[in-house]
Amino acid sequence: MRQRTRTTLTWLNGTTPAGLALAVLARTTRRRTPDGIVVAGGYRLPVPRQRCFTVGSVVLTRRPPEWLLHPDRADLLAHERRHTDQYALLGPLLWPAYWLACGWSYALTGTYGCGNVFERRAGLAAGGYPEPTLRPWAAALLRPPPGTAGRRPLRCRAARWSRRRRRGSRVAR
Repeated sequence: MRQRTRTTLTWLNGTTPAGLALAVLARTTRRRTPDGIVVAGGYRLPVPRQRCFTVGSVVLTRRPPEWLLHPDRADLLAHERRHTDQYALLGPLLWPAYWLACGWSYALTGTYGCGNVFERRAGLAAGGYPEPTLRPWAAALLRPPPGTAGRRPLRCRAARWSRRRRRGSRVAR
């Protein structure tokens, strides 16, 4: 029932037709999963750069659809399925909300996805995102006041910019 409701809502709010239009425009090969999600493989447009992304109930990937449907990538497909649930709930409002969350994530962590509330709720590890490292100012800002048992809004480890600069490494995207 939940699958049918999700599919119906994403059709009614227009996000699945937008995802299918994008899949056709990108000349992808499409396969439907048993729970109504369309996996569109062979996405060739330059943006976005991710290996997989979701629009409505359509998951677009740069690889063939069979790659994402392989049992070894069940966690990644489950991550993208959670994004379809987000589209069912928010519809096209997900797009501006997601981009705001990307900006917030970049400000906190230096990456667009690691601190993004939508990616965190879909499961960072399942989506291939590393656990985020907070920028020093963000770690200080989000640290609970001394003597309180308050919970930090974003559980991460604090970064030392000087140490990362010396090593010459960047946070993985």
